[in-house]
Amino acid sequence: MSESERHRRRWTNSCYECRKKCCWFFKKLVVFCFSQIGIVCLVVGYALLGAAIFGALEEPKEELNRVLVKDIRNKTLQRLWWLNENLFVFERQNWSRAVEKVLVDFQTEIFVAVTSAGWDGREEDYSGVSEWSFTGALLYSVTVITTIGYGNITPKTILGRMVTIVYAFIGIPLTMICLANIGHVLSISFKVLYKRLVCKKEKRETNTTSDASSKYLFANPQNVKTEDDENEAQFVMSDTERVKDTRVPVYVCFVLVIAYILLGTVLFSLWENWNPFKAGYFCFITLSTIGFGDVVPGHSLENWASPAKRVICSLYLLFGLTLISMCFSLMVDHVRDISRRFGQWIGLLKREGD
Repeated sequence: MSESERHRRRWTNSCYECRKKCCWFFKKLVVFCFSQIGIVCLVVGYALLGAAIFGALEEPKEELNRVLVKDIRNKTLQRLWWLNENLFVFERQNWSRAVEKVLVDFQTEIFVAVTSAGWDGREEDYSGVSEWSFTGALLYSVTVITTIGYGNITPKTILGRMVTIVYAFIGIPLTMICLANIGHVLSISFKVLYKRLVCKKEKRETNTTSDASSKYLFANPQNVKTEDDENEAQFVMSDTERVKDTRVPVYVCFVLVIAYILLGTVLFSLWENWNPFKAGYFCFITLSTIGFGDVVPGHSLENWASPAKRVICSLYLLFGLTLISMCFSLMVDHVRDISRRFGQWIGLLKREGD
């Protein structure tokens, strides 16, 4: 075998090994992405990617709008000064008419700058956290993929709107799958915890009952074996019962959701100086994914001095939606029972004894 043929064979073998390793790595990556941890990492990475993209697309436009608004304000001042300097009008009606025309034009230009161009009301030399900073864009990305969509911050560039369509088209199904999976896992974990707590409570009640009837059992020794056997069989059945058959009461799910809303109420009341009703209203509208946008954290000029607040708000949204998904998973069995009973009551389904 010649040297060139050996070299070509080694090259072919190395390419085959490289391709085999790439296929193995790709399979492992796909399996990881569709696992519980992998899909969470995908959603987190997708939100961070969206924050970087939207920040790069929209933040220059936001800074440019501040400069344009400054030009509008300076032009209005010049027009007012020209009226006072060159228009010798001593009648109040004529002066009011001329100044009103200038102010109406200024009002129209400011309205266009706010609604169409996205001006946030800040000066051109503003040194704080902008709306489209990384944390602001992260909050926007989270509201897009969770279908909340406050509407207080929206892309103003054509490219930003096109990217939003593609971003939501991919991110919304991915987020829904992630929330459903996490909710299912948390519901199973909560069932295990609830089952252990109920079993401990039943054991304490059984021990109390046994102590109360010890005199009777001592006086009637023929019944001791029977009572012990029944208690033992009861505990064995409780221990061998499957977790998926455990039913968590509906009121427990409502208590969890209400507690989480109260936690957000306290949090946003302290951060935003809102009254408790306003903060609770915001938490409910957010967790229900209604997202009116009439009450939004950081909407005033003084808020969001720290970018950490936006990150914590994003985490609050994600954990809250996960909690809602878990509660829905816990209530599925109850909803099925109620639907079956209702169907039997109206005659759509046959009763078990029929």
